[in-house]
Amino acid sequence: MSQTTDAAKKPNKWAILFTVLIMTFMATLDSSIVNVALPVMQKALEAGLGQIQWVSSVYLLTMCAFLLVFGRLGDLHGKVRFFEFGVVIFTIGSLMCGLSTTLPALVVSRAVQGIGGASAMANNMGIITEAFPARERGRALGLLASFVALGMMCGPVLGGFIVAVMPWEYIFLINVPVGVLSLVLGRFTLPRTGSTVEGGTMDVFGAVLLVPGMLLTFLSVTMLQSNPGLLVAGSFAVGVILLVLFVRHERAVEQPLVAFGIFCDKHFVVNLICLFISFVAIGVYELMTPFYLQDARGFDPGLSGLIFCVIPLANALVGPISGAVSDRIGCEVPTCVGLASFSVGLYLIGTLGMDASIPWILFCLGLASCGTSIFQSPNNSLIMGSVPIEMLGFAGSASALARYLGMAIGISGSTSILYGQMGAAAGHPVTAFVEGRPDIFLSGYRVVYMITAVLVAVGFALTVARALKRHKRI
Repeated sequence: MSQTTDAAKKPNKWAILFTVLIMTFMATLDSSIVNVALPVMQKALEAGLGQIQWVSSVYLLTMCAFLLVFGRLGDLHGKVRFFEFGVVIFTIGSLMCGLSTTLPALVVSRAVQGIGGASAMANNMGIITEAFPARERGRALGLLASFVALGMMCGPVLGGFIVAVMPWEYIFLINVPVGVLSLVLGRFTLPRTGSTVEGGTMDVFGAVLLVPGMLLTFLSVTMLQSNPGLLVAGSFAVGVILLVLFVRHERAVEQPLVAFGIFCDKHFVVNLICLFISFVAIGVYELMTPFYLQDARGFDPGLSGLIFCVIPLANALVGPISGAVSDRIGCEVPTCVGLASFSVGLYLIGTLGMDASIPWILFCLGLASCGTSIFQSPNNSLIMGSVPIEMLGFAGSASALARYLGMAIGISGSTSILYGQMGAAAGHPVTAFVEGRPDIFLSGYRVVYMITAVLVAVGFALTVARALKRHKRI
């Protein structure tokens, strides 16, 4: 009788996974949904190109600044508690975005969204890892990786549909009922677990150094391409100084916010670097491809959204399969195959010209999407399986930081390279698409994709080297 009662009380791992996936999808969707709507929002808010990009950038940068803090808080006071806190703040931020009537108000609201997203995303992988045994973890994390990729790739699809038939505010307002649903489900499905760190304390001073240090550094780097000057350079210097002080403080404190000792594990570091590289590339082709489809080719947002459907479809099909396969054969081979396919797909996307047919565009996008889908889940499993249970929150937040920092760098870096190459082709500085000259855009577009394909190929080489080293040890 007691066994039956215990089984009834034990949280259902699949219900836990479903609840976490809803919020994960919503948070990652919002990192990309605005991209296809930026031209519409730019006109509605009467903003310049350099100003409107903050709607996208500030969300990613705020998430990066707060992820490690919320990961540590989740380890100390319960991952579910801070996951649900993130859902609440994210939903409030979404409502604020939908009600914003000026660009400054929208940017502030996006920052609120980023704080909520950071709290949820820092703890989602830890919740799933605790809920599933090792033999099923690859499949569960594969579904999580699929929903991360689905959220990021469905953004342009859903965003294109919404701005084609409704006001742009609805790209944010749709999050409100989803956030409420996720919160209600969580009250019934998520386990009420506490700390996984006995006698642990929060390094408040470390957080005070880290958050403004990361914000000032990354905001300054983002602003350098459009507004270089003494103020930006000074902000960058202050941010770097704060981060240096943070590292020195963390090495001396008894219970650090960031466990630097874990970075002595070379395999953990390689897994994290490859994750970072993959999301740099995702940021690039998530931003570049809509401009290719809409500006260079002249497709309307609705058709662009339909073309993008191949990306989430490939993720939905391949991600769970990759996770299940990695449970059976190990994670090394799938990560290698995934990055190799991703690199080839990016190269082919970069060769698209004005005469590329829609079926060929779909094939190239699908190949790249299959590659990243094959890679993500086994790589996540390698990351989370290489740390002790008391560090799951940190590992999850470090993974999320690698994802969002990679996307932020991919977006800002690709923009700088694109406009630099377009300026060289035009013979004068260029900061926007030149009407009637798709050739100028394509000259920069190709360079961006070639560089990105090479970067992912470097990640592939790292995974092969890691696999060979492990094979020799066995």
